[in-house]
Amino acid sequence: MDRSESGHFFPTTHWTTIRAAANPEAAAYRQSLDKLAATYWRPVYGHFRRKWGKSHEEAGDLTQDFFAALCEKEFLKHLSREQGRFRSYVMAALDNFARLQYRSQNRLKRGGGLAPLPLEDVEGSEPAVGDTPQQGFLREWARSVLADALGEMRRECRAEGREDHFELFAVRDIRPPEGAEASYEALARRFGVAPTDVTNILYRARKRLRELVLMRVRDTVSSDEEAEAEMRDLFEEREPL
Repeated sequence: MDRSESGHFFPTTHWTTIRAAANPEAAAYRQSLDKLAATYWRPVYGHFRRKWGKSHEEAGDLTQDFFAALCEKEFLKHLSREQGRFRSYVMAALDNFARLQYRSQNRLKRGGGLAPLPLEDVEGSEPAVGDTPQQGFLREWARSVLADALGEMRRECRAEGREDHFELFAVRDIRPPEGAEASYEALARRFGVAPTDVTNILYRARKRLRELVLMRVRDTVSSDEEAEAEMRDLFEEREPL
């Protein structure tokens, strides 16, 4: 990982990951494929369910096969960030894949050697009434990006001995407990800090989360302008990051 001027550790960028996943000779080839699959399997699964009307089992098989095909057929070999949004490429690749109903007889095993995807954990990824395939894919893509950023943020806080700051932020902004008070005063009592500290902790956490999300978005597009547009597309219905 690289360390920024502010001292934060940054994860490997998505485009570095994509380049490694496109090159079977790269040292991080298998790890990079697993990373892409772990980050993006939800929107892929949801797309097969929504647009193509696949059952849970069929969509699960297609999702696993799609990521296996990324390594076996070098689908990523000629992809570059200058070609536009990675999300747009994935959507087009999914539709082509579904049309072909790709079923390789020569892969080593189901999943092509990739780490098994948690396809039983699909809560929230099933088709929603009134959802278009585009809307569903966009929502799941946003969830994947946000979850990846939150995971990195938690690791940072843990490494710096500030995991309680992350928990305070999570209780207030990410998963407020049902029926429990989440006012600044209540949070101050719960975490043993002053109300002014709650304000500062939340400000820093929200700022850092936005940095981590923007970093991930920027690494899947070709310009800063596209990054801002992607942020609007992905998070326009959420609280501002």
